[in-house]
Amino acid sequence: MITLKEVKNKKDLKAFVKFPFTLYKDCEYWTPPIISQEMNTFNKNENPVFQDAEAQLFLAYKNNAIVGRIAAITNNLEIQDQNIKKMRFGWFDFIDDLEVSKILLDKVAEIGKSKNLEYTEGPVGFSNLDKVGVMTEGFESTTPMVTWYNHAYYVKHYEAAGYEIEKSYSESRFPFENVKPEIF
Repeated sequence: MITLKEVKNKKDLKAFVKFPFTLYKDCEYWTPPIISQEMNTFNKNENPVFQDAEAQLFLAYKNNAIVGRIAAITNNLEIQDQNIKKMRFGWFDFIDDLEVSKILLDKVAEIGKSKNLEYTEGPVGFSNLDKVGVMTEGFESTTPMVTWYNHAYYVKHYEAAGYEIEKSYSESRFPFENVKPEIF
């Protein structure tokens, strides 16, 4: 059985931030975030985004072990000023268990409905300038700039939940020849 717990204190927040370290511990391509920076992202006293946004963080547990996480995000400026009635979600990580991803996404949808929002979108951050999207290929290379790294199985979880691709991004790597490192 999967249970959800809302993050309400610093101990839970640290568990939320550190979950990917367990999930990706054997993945040489995952680039870990800076823990203190991630902690500050969700600190209402440190991050000015909370003047116009709200976030509820959830951890999913199975047999007393964390098996998933998600941030349910409301960008109030987007809703009020642009009349875009969407519930955002991000920091969405989970083991390869459809029940886990479903319960997390269902929680975000439930919060969105309670706020009279029309749809959910993600994974995204607090604004359109944050990381966005899901990797669908390139799992054998390091984390791209514009998105979070994820396991290949994430794609089937989004499909099972009925999510569709809204935008596609492409990121390329190419060698520079005759580059002078001292300039950069």
